Amino acid sequence: MEKNVIIRYSPQINQKSVENFENAFYDSLCKYSFRHLPFSEKITEELIQEALLKSIQVCQLAGVNSACHFKKIFVYDAVGHTLTIDWKMSKKAVNLMVTQMTSLDRNTAQWIWKLVDI
Repeated sequence: MEKNVIIRYSPQINQKSVENFENAFYDSLCKYSFRHLPFSEKITEELIQEALLKSIQVCQLAGVNSACHFKKIFVYDAVGHTLTIDWKMSKKAVNLMVTQMTSLDRNTAQWIWKLVDI
C-alpha cells in the first residue's frame, strides 16, 4: 500500500530578500540629483548643503527614513580626474530640498509656486 505524505513547510520569510527588494524599490524612486535643480548653478555649494541637511532633518523629525529618499553617490570625472559627491534623490526629496533653500530669488519662488500648485 502506498502512503502519501504531506510535508508542512514553515512560511519563513528570508529577511535579506525583503531588504533587497526594499532597497531596489527605493533606488528606483531616486531619479534626481543636484543637476536636476533648475537653478543649482546660481546657488552656492554651502546653501545646497544647508538645504540638504535641513531636508534630512525634516525626514528624521517626521519619522521618515531619510535613506529611502537621499542616497550619497560619488561621481568621477575622467577628464579632470576628480571625484565629487552628489546625491540621488526622490521627487519628494527634491521638492523638500527646494523648500529648505534659504536664498529666495525668482527661480526658487517659481519652483516653490509649482510645488504648491500640485
